[in-house]
This record gives sequence, C-alpha cells and structure tokens, in this order.
Amino acid sequence: MKYFLTGFSATALLLGADIAMAQEAPQPEKNEIRGTVVGGIAWLPEYEGADKNQVIPLVAADIYWGERYIALDGTSLRLNVLNSSTFEIGPVANLTFGRDDEIESTSVRALGQIDDAYEVGAFAAIKARSVLADGDEVKLRLEAKSDVSDVHDGWLADATLSYRLPLGDRLMVVADTSVRFADDEYAGTYFTVTAAGAAASGLPQFQAEGGIKDVGVSLTAAYALGDRWSLVGYAGYRRLLGDFADSPVVETAGNADQLSAGIGIGVRF
Repeated sequence: MKYFLTGFSATALLLGADIAMAQEAPQPEKNEIRGTVVGGIAWLPEYEGADKNQVIPLVAADIYWGERYIALDGTSLRLNVLNSSTFEIGPVANLTFGRDDEIESTSVRALGQIDDAYEVGAFAAIKARSVLADGDEVKLRLEAKSDVSDVHDGWLADATLSYRLPLGDRLMVVADTSVRFADDEYAGTYFTVTAAGAAASGLPQFQAEGGIKDVGVSLTAAYALGDRWSLVGYAGYRRLLGDFADSPVVETAGNADQLSAGIGIGVRF
C-alpha cells in the first residue's frame, strides 16, 4: 500500500507528534537496549493541502541504547548519536509523499502525478527534565533536509517545541508546536500551477514561492494498560501559510486547515 506510514506524524508528512515517545521514556541503563513499538490506524489528508482525509495503517517505533536512539517519527527516521541527557544530534531521512491518480480532487489530479520524494539531512535538539513539574520534559528540535531523489530538488527546515508530562501513574501526554519552512523548489513542485496545468485542470495559473510553509499544534496521550501495553491517541492541526495556502491547489481545490488523528496500541520491550 503506497500510503503505508513507517511511523506516525507528517512532514512528516502532516502529523508532527512523537507518538511512540509519548509513553514513559525508557530510563537509560548502560548496555541495555529498550524500546517501544506502536501499531494502529491514522486519519490524515490525502496529500498536503487536500480537503479530504483518508484512513491508513500506522507503525511507530523507537529503540534506545542509553540516551542514544533510533526512531521512526512520522515519515522520518532519526538516529541520535549522543549519549547525553541534554543534547541530541544526528542524521535524519524522510519520505515526502507525492500525488497519484487516485486522489479524489479531479482538478488536482489533472495537474499530473508527483513521485514520492526522499530527503536526507540532520537534526539537533536540546532538552531539559523536571522543568515545570516533576518528571516532565521540554525539548526544542531543529532540523533541515534536502531532496536526494530529484523530485522537488529543494530543502525544508523545521523547529519543534515539545512538552511531555506524566499525569499520575498511567497517563502520559505530549504537546507539540512547530513551524516549517520550504524553499522555492519545493513550493514550485507541489503548489505552482503552470499554464499547461491551468489548461488541463481549470485552476488559475499560479507561481508559488518558498517561505514559512505552515505552523501546527498536536496532542498525544498514552494510557498504560499494564506493565508493557499502552493505548495511544493523537490529534493534530496544521495551518498552511503564504503561497502554500494561496495556491489554487489549496485555496480552490483543497484546504489550508489540515487535521489529523490516530489511535494505536503500544508495547514496550
């Protein structure tokens, strides 16, 4: 299935939450490998800027060795190479879904198919624990990546501020807020309507330029069902901005307000 997510969140594409890490983070112990896997279903837009949503499977995971980890977060794979309780840094790989001939919007479908794009880059984060309450965690993550698949040939950057708080012995909540930037090449690939595209689709011609692409907020909660199992839920909202919202792909045929949600079962090991 083309839209199977190896993770849960979007630039990821659109979800933006660390669903696997919403559960109580593994306490780092030397030479011990621990992690979490979450499986379930997600509800998210067909493509970036769509006004129709689809239900798809989801799988999220993280594996820890001390403070180092490898995590599937949305459509991104991150590797933190630092064994530090304060800083994180490492490479990131990301999949940005394109548009195929099965999307519901006939006008956007007439613009032609766009292949999936593969991006690589790096991220860095700083975090602090027990800031506002005992056991909480605040994290600021910065990330940049560029296309290596010759699909949009552009680059993206984002900043995400997360707050994780345990509420009692069983419930963990994570609140995220983020802002994302994309360059002219990315904007042109997904949001420009050329003269030929306008003739084929009936949408007005439009030249999209890069800038701040969107801002978003999300809330993830995990409720422990036992020592290993948890019920995990997610809800997110993202607002496209600038040319990304003004493009006829969004303003005429789609929606700048992007909603997403999901639910799954997590298991610790």
